[in-house]
Amino acid sequence: MLTYRYIAKIILEAETPLFVGSGETSLTSDALVMRDAYGFPMIPGTSLTGVLRHELGFGDPKKETAFWGWQDGDKGEGAKLRVSSAYLILDGKIADGSEQQREKYFEYFDNLPSRQHVRINDRGTAEDKGLFDNEVVYKGCRFVFEMEARGTEEDKALWEEVIQTLQSPLFRIGQGTRNGYGRLKVLGIKEEKLNLEEEEDFKKYLNYDNSLNVEEVPNYKTNNGEPQEKNFISYKLELTPELGFLFGEGTGDDEVDAMPVKEKVVTYENENLTFKNEQILIPGSSVKGAIRHRTCFHYNRRMKRWAEVYAAKKDLKKLITGVENKAVYDLFGAQGGWDGDKHDGCFDEYHNKKDNCGSRPPKRGHVLINDVFYPEAKADKIFNHVTIDRFTGGAKDGHLFSEKIATLPDEEQNITIEIVIEDKAFDEEIIGAFEDALHDICSGLLPLGGMTTKGHGIFTGTLYKNKEKLYEYEN
Repeated sequence: MLTYRYIAKIILEAETPLFVGSGETSLTSDALVMRDAYGFPMIPGTSLTGVLRHELGFGDPKKETAFWGWQDGDKGEGAKLRVSSAYLILDGKIADGSEQQREKYFEYFDNLPSRQHVRINDRGTAEDKGLFDNEVVYKGCRFVFEMEARGTEEDKALWEEVIQTLQSPLFRIGQGTRNGYGRLKVLGIKEEKLNLEEEEDFKKYLNYDNSLNVEEVPNYKTNNGEPQEKNFISYKLELTPELGFLFGEGTGDDEVDAMPVKEKVVTYENENLTFKNEQILIPGSSVKGAIRHRTCFHYNRRMKRWAEVYAAKKDLKKLITGVENKAVYDLFGAQGGWDGDKHDGCFDEYHNKKDNCGSRPPKRGHVLINDVFYPEAKADKIFNHVTIDRFTGGAKDGHLFSEKIATLPDEEQNITIEIVIEDKAFDEEIIGAFEDALHDICSGLLPLGGMTTKGHGIFTGTLYKNKEKLYEYEN
């Protein structure tokens, strides 16, 4: 009999901005975040359940059906695990629609930050219909939710694994988890393990308070332990900008035409949600895009695919650039709709079937890069430019423009970028090409950000793999 009840109230903090989509659009954004009945961001219980089920039961059907049930024809079993939606914590309690909360916070959450994205092709230009944007929830926002499982005493180990999964570096929520969004940190866990056959536990269960409101986070049992699972490869880049960098906002201000992107960050002071000043942002999607293109280049170099052979033949060029490149597909994923059988002949001639002809299904990527915020960085250095008429030697009319770049106040201060890869059976050449791309960043050969042709975004530094030094730049 299922006489045991495992209950946990869990507080999560967004280590990176969060994007759980509602499927709706507006006049100002292509994709809006999910909101509760009072207009504040939330995480649906179905999203939490789906991610937990996937991460815990991946490759193990027994684990997948243990808490989440199963169905086979007219036979089956219902789920034993109940997961509530996660609600935003404002002034020490979840949003309840009170006038005080709306006056104090609603303006900030009614106009959330919007992220601009663009798909870049192998020529370095934007793809047709590749511009889109979406809302994000501020970094630092806290959410609380509850889980309850019905089971036996033997289910304790599986319950502990569910809790541990929440603390894994691979645990991400929402859309864009491969573009820097959705990293959550467990701030506190309050657990109850009750045996309903014991009178005291039975009474405790009957009187259990289901409210998600929490008075003090320190009352919760904080779990800062490292996750037990090691099914990922971690890379860390400690970078020093040669001059400055510019990850553009897409607009300027009253001084310049282009400026670095900034976003507000949420903190909690005395349990009350407060906003910090805007901070310089390095979007994970921008870093991933640069690495993705350079990985494609190095994989082609390693496979001896030279431009003079492929560039003149469109069918062959498509096979080695973009998502049809095996390294890009395996590491970064791709949308569906491509069929390798259409290129059967050129596969045989130029690929020796190493890339496996045939249809490739859509799949998500295995590379996770977080958004990075730098409160110390400043955006006060201005560069002015002018286009010179080659005949007169004078400035062209309307061709004076300028930009601000981000700089660090301390020349010895580093920018840290952490990358996690799900540990799958990748080809040696694929991992080698990926590490070659990271090597290029640390040696100043792969600039990051915008306006790199003007000298911005050059970094040098040190590369670590699983905490072991892989490369260090020497000037």
